[in-house]
Amino acid sequence: MKRYNLHAVNAEKIPDPPFLLVGNHAYFIDAALIEAFVSYPIVWAVAAGNFRLPLAASILKAADAIEKRKGVPDVAAMRKILRVLKDGGIVGLMPEGSVTWDGEFGEVPPGTEKFLDRVDVPVVAARMNGGYLTRPRWADHHRWGRIEIAFEVFRGSEALDFLSRSSDWEWQREKRIVFKGRKRASGIERIAWFCERCGGFRTISARGDEAVCAECGAALTVDEYGYVSGRSVPEVLKVQRELLAAYLAREGSLKVGPGEAVILNTLTESIEKVRGEVSIDGLELRVGERSYRLENVRGFSTYLKRLNEFNYDRDVVRLKTEHSSYLLYCAHRILAGPEASTL
Repeated sequence: MKRYNLHAVNAEKIPDPPFLLVGNHAYFIDAALIEAFVSYPIVWAVAAGNFRLPLAASILKAADAIEKRKGVPDVAAMRKILRVLKDGGIVGLMPEGSVTWDGEFGEVPPGTEKFLDRVDVPVVAARMNGGYLTRPRWADHHRWGRIEIAFEVFRGSEALDFLSRSSDWEWQREKRIVFKGRKRASGIERIAWFCERCGGFRTISARGDEAVCAECGAALTVDEYGYVSGRSVPEVLKVQRELLAAYLAREGSLKVGPGEAVILNTLTESIEKVRGEVSIDGLELRVGERSYRLENVRGFSTYLKRLNEFNYDRDVVRLKTEHSSYLLYCAHRILAGPEASTL
């Protein structure tokens, strides 16, 4: 793990099994980095979508990973977790359910605290810092700096309080770690939807370490500490969400360009693909000629960088766009309400 400049704090506190391990979801491979400091095999609870990726599915099944549906209660997954713990094993769980978009600890599904208080084993919290700055979710390229994982042992939901202090930005303000990388702005279109100077929508495009507005020439620069023109990503996204809310109030709808939806019927296991222009308004999400009424959409979430996933009647819908997954997620929260979405 020298490649990642990986360091542990309090790894000696990790107990013998059984225990439940919970971590903040900072990085796409954070499970593997945590395992570097745990001497026993971990059975991970993993989003169900991963089991539909051919290569990932075979690896996950070989590791006896627990399939968990995103965005909706999954009683079957919870029972499997409890069974592994009862049999003396270790289960790994990322309560947020999805890698952070901004480097802060995100929301956890309702009932998480109650579940953690229910388990009759120690709860080991693994708090990672530097993982997000190594590969921001929006970014196309890695950076190389430092990753720290701090371990603490709790009884129940107190572990979430420990994880909630996992902000990479508070950590970076203290540490001032340089993260070396190339084309640091590449992919920033996924979180910079509007030009803050002229208000242009989708006028910003990345060029190396900078992103420039095609309308007014305003530039954003991503530095070696991860800041965007001197601001943290949460600060940038706060302004972007405000501009998005104003845009939706003014225009009534949002068009984000081409996309492809893969639709899995959970009863028949049949798969259908739909392609076309993607848009969303206060009533529906559209993909080409296919319409999904927002009132019937459940568990609207983001997955990886380019995907949204949601449940609609008996279907699980996975929508792929190049730069619009988090934009659609935020638009859905504004139009349908925060309780209708989950990261």
